[in-house]
Amino acid sequence: VLAWISLFLSLIIFAITFLVGAWSQFLALGAVSWLVLSTVMIWLVLALQFRQRALAEREKLDMGQLAQDHQTSTIFQAGDERANLLAVAQRRLEVFERWFLPVFAILIALYQVTMGILLMVRLDSEIETEGRRVLIAAVVATGVAFVSFLMSRYATGMSSEERWRPLRAGGSSFLLVAILCFVMALGLGAAVFHFPIVMHAMNWVVPGFLVLLGLEILINVILDIYRPRVAGQYNRAAFDSRIL
Repeated sequence: VLAWISLFLSLIIFAITFLVGAWSQFLALGAVSWLVLSTVMIWLVLALQFRQRALAEREKLDMGQLAQDHQTSTIFQAGDERANLLAVAQRRLEVFERWFLPVFAILIALYQVTMGILLMVRLDSEIETEGRRVLIAAVVATGVAFVSFLMSRYATGMSSEERWRPLRAGGSSFLLVAILCFVMALGLGAAVFHFPIVMHAMNWVVPGFLVLLGLEILINVILDIYRPRVAGQYNRAAFDSRIL
């Protein structure tokens, strides 16, 4: 449920930051919207992953009840081989986590690197310092920082339990959005007093983080190919940033 709620909130944050960034012409705020869109992708993958896990858990319970039923216990008399044929959801989960997660990670990485480079290409040195645009942009940045921080803390807290460990990837991405938006709100306040250096820096910092995170994911995918997998041990997804 948390993954779907976070996905919905990420879409709202993306729309707000994109529209306000385009209206106010603050490149850094618009760049945050594209960072949030990568967060949307991460939460979508996590929502699908937990959906598959829920189906696999339900299947295990159903198979356990079948095994205890004397009338249907003949299904399991041939041993685990025949029982495994019925574990459709569990096999789908294994395929999803073994193959689809790395593919999704590569797509997210390519998106982040591409968008980061495109945003750097269209950097503009002009910073608006007067008018209601600055105030509205600062309010939006503060609100996004507050909501993102709350969701980050909640997701990170849940990820301390083994079964919810994948939520750490989404919580980390929300934390980055919260930090960047908080610094941006301070920078917008400083810009009102004709001190735009913070916003100048944020124009580079946000796209820089997109490129950095994208490269990290690609490196993680390569390392995961050679990393030994231990049965029963949690395998960290490539888009679960070690840096964050």
